[in-house]
Amino acid sequence: MKIKRLTQTWTLVISVSILFAIMPMGGCVAAEKSVRPMDTVKDLGRAFVEVAKKVQPSVVSIRSEKTVMSSSSGEGFGEDFFKGTPFEDFFKGRGGPPAKRKQTAGGSGVIVDPQGYILTNNHVVSGAEKITVRLSDGRELKGTVKGTDAKTDLAVVHVEEKDMPVAALGDSDKIDVGEWAIAIGSPFGLEKTVTVGVISAKGRSGLGTGTYEDFVQTDASINPGNSGGPLVNIDGEVIGINVMIIQPGQGIGFAIPINLAKSIMTALINQGKVIRPWVGIGLQDLSPELITSFKLEGKDGALIGQVYEGSPAEKAGLKVGDIIIEIDGVKIKNSQDVVHEVLKKQVGQKVKMDLIREGKKVEILVTTGEMPSEPTEQKTEQPEKKEWFGLHITSVTPEMAAQLGLKSTEGVVVEAVDGGSVAMEAGLRRGDAVLEVNRQRVKDEKDYIRIMEKIKPGQGVLYLVSRGGSTFFVSLKEEK
Repeated sequence: MKIKRLTQTWTLVISVSILFAIMPMGGCVAAEKSVRPMDTVKDLGRAFVEVAKKVQPSVVSIRSEKTVMSSSSGEGFGEDFFKGTPFEDFFKGRGGPPAKRKQTAGGSGVIVDPQGYILTNNHVVSGAEKITVRLSDGRELKGTVKGTDAKTDLAVVHVEEKDMPVAALGDSDKIDVGEWAIAIGSPFGLEKTVTVGVISAKGRSGLGTGTYEDFVQTDASINPGNSGGPLVNIDGEVIGINVMIIQPGQGIGFAIPINLAKSIMTALINQGKVIRPWVGIGLQDLSPELITSFKLEGKDGALIGQVYEGSPAEKAGLKVGDIIIEIDGVKIKNSQDVVHEVLKKQVGQKVKMDLIREGKKVEILVTTGEMPSEPTEQKTEQPEKKEWFGLHITSVTPEMAAQLGLKSTEGVVVEAVDGGSVAMEAGLRRGDAVLEVNRQRVKDEKDYIRIMEKIKPGQGVLYLVSRGGSTFFVSLKEEK
């Protein structure tokens, strides 16, 4: 009997529970009905709008100009100009000397300090002679490079303006793959462009861009001109600086993590350069073949392939063939791990490295030094080739004399004529032979230079020119 009553009681409780669940009672059911998929989508869209409104005022467009040398014939003649003439063989494959021209490049940047400091990419402003920064309100300001760091492709540009809108900088160590990512910049010069995607991957390296590779990968659309602009999260915080894309891939863009950019940015603003700790070793990852050759038990570690002369590593006793497996207690998986761990140290700090040397574990203390600046390329000094009136000349060889119809190898031949020069306006062109200067016979290039150095081009110079078997005089005068 008791069992029967208990059963009836439980049946009543379950029935009442189900009734409460299905009856449209109170605010709970009404609230559930008000949450519709379309409302969620609209809320997400509104979030993107708010991010754009929040960040765009701090995003700038950067235009840089510099002078570059480009191959040019100087007078607009291509190789085909002499095709079928006696000069065809002589001028085949001979472009004129490099000509100067202005090159303009565009990129983006993000304001990181109200005093006018802007974070961007090194490749956007590298070598720039003139920088123009266009603000989100349309104003254009002159920019100056405060400092650059080619190793991370970061730079800081400064403009003379105060109380500028500053972007909030986030924490790139806390981002997760799959999070929203919003890129803002000026791709192809299209200012205030906003694209949306997700974080596709973190810690990307091996892209062949340099030593310090630790990229955030995203499928937010990044195109030329986005370089230097911010990659932000759904809260409108900068988590990266857009830097590159992979062609012809689609939906594969990369950004420099903002935590790395912060330290570089601070150094560039305060010191104008980045001072890095350095131990002076060349590293390589362990391949299966190397693991077998060194008879290693594990696959983790970084192999020292070079120890630089006079470096902290050499002074501490590191050797080629040592395998670094730990730095200050941190396990080392590959060469990038070594780079990252060393960069966390201060110059002059002692670092404990655990190594495998000839099958045995060894512990060595290395005191970091300051990384030396990039060695400048040693160039062989070439004597400057003197030019007058925009003429580029060379001595006459027997082959040239035969092709040009000259009776001897005396004289000099015009290799090219600069566009807009005095010589071009006078009608001189590539292939002409100069036989005399101010009625003095010219033997060769050296003789030509000797004669020209003794006269004053501003007073007028008389040239005897040979062209196609005929000779004629040309008077040239350098404009003051």
